[in-house]
Amino acid sequence: MAHDSEGWSWWVGKDDERYTTECGSHDEARYIAREEYEGAFIVEAKKPENIALSGYFDADHFLERAEENAYDSHADPEGDAPVFDATPDQREDLQAVVRAAIDQWQAKHSLVFSGFLFSAARNQEWIDGPEDEG
Repeated sequence: MAHDSEGWSWWVGKDDERYTTECGSHDEARYIAREEYEGAFIVEAKKPENIALSGYFDADHFLERAEENAYDSHADPEGDAPVFDATPDQREDLQAVVRAAIDQWQAKHSLVFSGFLFSAARNQEWIDGPEDEG
């Protein structure tokens, strides 16, 4: 689909919260809204260029989950000493190392994650369908 140099493109949707049809131009968006949707919203919007999966890795949550999973096999049932005891500095280092590895993996496989939601939107308007014209 055609995007401008900054990643903006035109979208069409039945309501102003969900846009499902990407268009190559404003004119195409207007035509599709009018003729195919018989009245719809159009908006100029862009999606994130690439969402870094690594930003969703959290070392604290990972260690908590690991602790829960290891409890039955490795924890002292009469004590409260953690199996995976790590200092705050070690947790920060784990987070940095794992996030770097995830970034490397994402780049190695040329994975581009843009999600469904727009990162920015402008120029929204309603386009009447043919039956709405007087």
